[in-house]
Amino acid sequence: MKMRFWCFIVLIISACSPETKNETAENTLWLYEAEVLKSGKSIPIDEYNKSIEKALSMRLPWAYSPLTIALRIAGQQMVSSELNVVSKSLSGNELVTHAVVLVEKKNLQDKRLQDQYFRVELKLGGSIWQVTQINTAWKCREGRGQQALSAEECK
Repeated sequence: MKMRFWCFIVLIISACSPETKNETAENTLWLYEAEVLKSGKSIPIDEYNKSIEKALSMRLPWAYSPLTIALRIAGQQMVSSELNVVSKSLSGNELVTHAVVLVEKKNLQDKRLQDQYFRVELKLGGSIWQVTQINTAWKCREGRGQQALSAEECK
């Protein structure tokens, strides 16, 4: 009887775990990845890689992680009331040497743009993360242009 009781408690706790909810939010965000690649705009990477190298020489902490590099690329040009970030390894093993980070900035404080998405792909070369590809796409506010993800200018 005691065993069933504890199994029931463990089942309830795991069912109510916030990680389950978070995984669903992450899966929803990954649905935008293909659209950002297809409909988005490619951003030149050279300046970002130079910035990473310079930051590493100064031992700035943001340059050591794909997540913080991607957040820096997405920037704070436009303030967002909601920011979502997910990442995944493309390495195919436990050692992460190739990663993708997806950044979603929702409800931007901009008259034209509603949401903006960044897809940042990085590879580890030695001890330095190098950006290999950046794509961005956005949704316009209602009445200001397209409502689907696109690189088309908003009005």
